[in-house]
Amino acid sequence: MNPTTQNAIALCRGDNGLLADWIGAARTGSVRCCLLLIALGCGTYGFTVGLRNGWEMGAYVAVKLPLILLITLLLNGLLNGLLGLVVGSGIGVRKSLQFLLVGVAIMAVILGALSPVSFFATLNTPSSGDGSGGYAWHGASLLMHTLLIAFAGIVAHARLLQHVREFSDRSRAGTVAFFAWLAGNLFVGAQVSWNLRPYFVSPGLKVEFLRDDPFNGNFYEAVWVAIKNVT
Repeated sequence: MNPTTQNAIALCRGDNGLLADWIGAARTGSVRCCLLLIALGCGTYGFTVGLRNGWEMGAYVAVKLPLILLITLLLNGLLNGLLGLVVGSGIGVRKSLQFLLVGVAIMAVILGALSPVSFFATLNTPSSGDGSGGYAWHGASLLMHTLLIAFAGIVAHARLLQHVREFSDRSRAGTVAFFAWLAGNLFVGAQVSWNLRPYFVSPGLKVEFLRDDPFNGNFYEAVWVAIKNVT
């Protein structure tokens, strides 16, 4: 078994020694393994999401979901490093990027494991254009995937809490930095995902890689509309 496969298996098991090693020193092998897991785990989950509107949409989302997480990682790397220093944790930009990369890799593993759930939900969900219930089913799908992705992100971050405390100058400051990171990552990730929509096509719209108006509206407005459509 090659080292990359061994590391991937250890990461899936949540091996604390491996996580501490990867966070402590960003080696080429660990970075490559994390990026591979992000591409495979998020790509697989993304494909099952887009498959609702056919193979083309599935391929689009398989590319976009890993891209969303990597963009979020880059945008939040600087912010998280500054927040970590402000609250007195001593964790700067470089170390926060290492934390984020490992956290996103864990999230990708969880999403990969949830892919069968998403796949069978897609198989049993009517297409967006099926009658007057199209908006309700579209809203239900949006809410389901929002909850699954948020669940994966929160669980992945929780695996890092112990290590944030250990690497921090003060344990309490590490805890504060951790929850600030979690809130920032969820907020930024949600908005980036909105800007890179669609993931499954709204009733009356066509399949395309990106919308012509990516900055029109926001993610939270879309969730509210989805809740109203479902209820």
